[in-house]
Amino acid sequence: MQQGKHNLIKIPRKRGETTLLRVDAMAERMGGQCSDMYFQEVNVTGKWADAKQTGGFRYHAQGTGAKRALWQRLGPVHIKVAHGHTRKGIKYLNFYVKNLAHAGHVIGGLLGEDDHAKAEKPPDSCVRLMAL
Repeated sequence: MQQGKHNLIKIPRKRGETTLLRVDAMAERMGGQCSDMYFQEVNVTGKWADAKQTGGFRYHAQGTGAKRALWQRLGPVHIKVAHGHTRKGIKYLNFYVKNLAHAGHVIGGLLGEDDHAKAEKPPDSCVRLMAL
């Protein structure tokens, strides 16, 4: 529910250790003030990503020539980033992950053990209260 950059996955979760996999996504509200949120950018970095491609992977929803999304193996984890669009033409990215339980480390980020309370809270301007 919050716009901005969100850490989805960090392996290992603990600070100070070499990052094996980190996935960050930029969420933007597309449309009106309280419209739906869509991932517009996904960045995949870390030692496992560098082993496949130096500098990791960067995906942009507004990019042209999006090819069919395929599963990529990064260490024991598999990820896929797919381009999508709404009926109204809003472009976005979908992020998929599997085999996180096989990572061999504690997982951080919103899809791991980190607190997601701040990210899930709608902006105050979008909260509708009714006094009974």
